[in-house]
Amino acid sequence: MPILKGREGEFRAFAHLPATLVWHILPIFEVIPTANGPTKDAYRFGNQVRESVPADLTIAVDVRHLADPSQGVRRPMRDIADDLAAWGIPMLPVLHLYDTAARLADVRHAADLHGGHTILRLGSDTRDPDDEEAEEALDRLRHQIGLTIEHCHLILDVFEVRSERDLTRVEPVVRKCVSWAQRYPWRSVTVAAGAMPQSISHLPVHTPTPLRRWDLQLWQRVQDLGIQYADYGIAHPGTTGAAWRPMPSLRYTDDELWWIYRWPQNEADRPAMYDLCKALVASDHWPPQGRDFSWGDHQIAARADGVGGPGNAANWRAWTTSHHLAQVIDQLGRSGYTDLRSNP
Repeated sequence: MPILKGREGEFRAFAHLPATLVWHILPIFEVIPTANGPTKDAYRFGNQVRESVPADLTIAVDVRHLADPSQGVRRPMRDIADDLAAWGIPMLPVLHLYDTAARLADVRHAADLHGGHTILRLGSDTRDPDDEEAEEALDRLRHQIGLTIEHCHLILDVFEVRSERDLTRVEPVVRKCVSWAQRYPWRSVTVAAGAMPQSISHLPVHTPTPLRRWDLQLWQRVQDLGIQYADYGIAHPGTTGAAWRPMPSLRYTDDELWWIYRWPQNEADRPAMYDLCKALVASDHWPPQGRDFSWGDHQIAARADGVGGPGNAANWRAWTTSHHLAQVIDQLGRSGYTDLRSNP
């Protein structure tokens, strides 16, 4: 259940998602705010979904980063749900424990249009769910929007996990939250975390740098609880945007690590991305399947051969997001993981 920013690169990766992977993924797309305002942001997001999401893929939509419109009757979640329903694209609206009454009404409208299923996302800003106030908030959701827990997926989102110390701190919290969750018949319970730093600009150049996938390690530590897996892909959980014209770089997912490649661009030479991709293809973490492992790997291999343009930040994010999705599904399959997409 990847939690992804609703940006060009992520949508481009999904536009090339093979049919064999569709039934293993339930992506959560966060609608990213811009200076255009929430109504236009919602409209643009819906069009991106229509142009990019493959047939039969159910997506979840989270508008928590959008402000409420200051005027008019348009509501982002309602607009997105209406548009996707008209286009035959199934979705699950995401709600939060302390959403306003207006936002809860939007979620109910969206759920009614799309089969009645929802996702409740308990984030890092949520108070301990195992207390009286949180129980009252959950009761409010059940009564105010008719939340049926049997039709609701629960995500326990711990946000950022970046070290062994973080794991030691977070693991008992996750176990306590899962213990609370197991009192209810949720459709599924998922633990989500992210481990990519906000910036990779401090990392060395001309050499691949390993970064540990602490988010995966958290899930491995609590896998005995029977929970589902979610991460933030190759991005930091926050909403900070990429730097303007960033250095050619790739964030390449391996079993336990990300390999970060950064190659400075010398305007007098051929594009640095070609040399970067050539180094990646020659590495021992290049998959045995090579370019056939994912659409993104095919694009990387082509640049290693000097074929195609060097791309831009959105392209690089698309290629490595594509690889990440294929890598995670392959890796979880090897671990005996049971996914939830067969019955969203």
